[in-house]
Formats: sequence, C-alpha cells, structure tokens
Amino acid sequence: MPEFLHEVFGEQQSAVELIGVIIFAVIGSIIIYSLTDFNLPLWQVVVGFILIADVLAGCIANFSFGTNAFYASRAKNRFIFITIHIHILLISWLLNEPLVVAGLVWFYTIASAFIVNVLKGKIIQRFVAANFMCYGILILINLSLPTWFLIVCIFFMIKVLFSFAVDHYQVVVDE
Repeated sequence: MPEFLHEVFGEQQSAVELIGVIIFAVIGSIIIYSLTDFNLPLWQVVVGFILIADVLAGCIANFSFGTNAFYASRAKNRFIFITIHIHILLISWLLNEPLVVAGLVWFYTIASAFIVNVLKGKIIQRFVAANFMCYGILILINLSLPTWFLIVCIFFMIKVLFSFAVDHYQVVVDE
C-alpha cells in the first residue's frame, strides 16, 4: 500500500478488502443519493457526497486487518483519528440538515469512541462498543431524521464507534 494511504488502509491491505471497501462506498452512496431530493448548488452536493462516500468506505475499511493493525500499534494516531472525525457536522452543514442534531450525533459518537478506545486490550471492549452502538441507534431512530441522513448517521456511528475504536484483532490481556 502506498505510504500516503497508510492512514486509510494500513501498510498492507488485501485486494478483497480493498475492492470490498470501494464497492460498498460506491453502491452505498448511490443508494443514499437515490433517497434524496436536494435543491442545492451542485458543489455542495458533490462535496457532501464525497464525505458520505468516505464515511461508508471507512466503515468497512476500519474492520480490515490492515487498517486495524496500523492503528493498533499507534495509540496516538488512533486518538487523533477519532478526534478529527467531523464528517457528520460537515455533511449536515453542506446538505442542509440541522447542525444541532448532527452535533448531538457527533458528540455521542466521539465520546463513546473515546471510552471504547480506552478499553483497548480489555475483554469487555467489544461488549461496551456494542452497547454504545445499540443505544446510539435507538437515539437516532427517535430523532425523526430524513431516511438518507439517518442512514449516514448510522454508518458514521458504526465507522467511528464500532469499526474504528474497537481493536478487532487484539490480544486480550485481562477482563
């Protein structure tokens, strides 16, 4: 994997995982776009959907062995990566969804991801992440969001909270 893609795919990535990430990002973006009816400047829609494709791609890529291994050995990078995920705020702003709602989704996701990340190496990490994820989905369902934005919020939460913050191939050191 070229060095400039290490932050996204790790140092090594299988062709199957790479193709799977790309296919999901493209198909997911097309499906989400088909659920919208924007009357916005083209540049806003294009930038918004580039960010949506990034959310979808990252949702799958972060489960891959290569990406997981890259961040498993770089705790500081994992912390920074969680911190910089403001995608949902930008998507909301670009595509005219309420920033207050996006802010709630962002805050819940990032706070939960930090807690899950601190549990690295603990047997309870996946269970805690699954709990936060399930409660997060319940919160999202009750926000009465347009279907397309609900889907994006769910995948954003999966990407950051469960896909990325959990070390899926970890060696458990204790309970």
